Amino acid sequence: MKTTIEMDRELLEQAKKVLGTATIKGTIDESLKAVVRQRRLQALADALGTIPLDLTSDQLRHQRKKRTTRVSR
Repeated sequence: MKTTIEMDRELLEQAKKVLGTATIKGTIDESLKAVVRQRRLQALADALGTIPLDLTSDQLRHQRKKRTTRVSR
């Protein structure tokens, strides 16, 4: 799709550097993908935060302790 827009050149150049893109089209495409990906990840994180857990505080601490003691350093 072709369209004409005004944009901040400095912001575009910054986005190119951050995304590692060379063209305006590539930068816009990657920017849109990044926004969609971020929103989907946020929606997933929000959904996971709503899963009810039937754990007491002590049980949760015990689970965390088990997880952290297996990490090798």
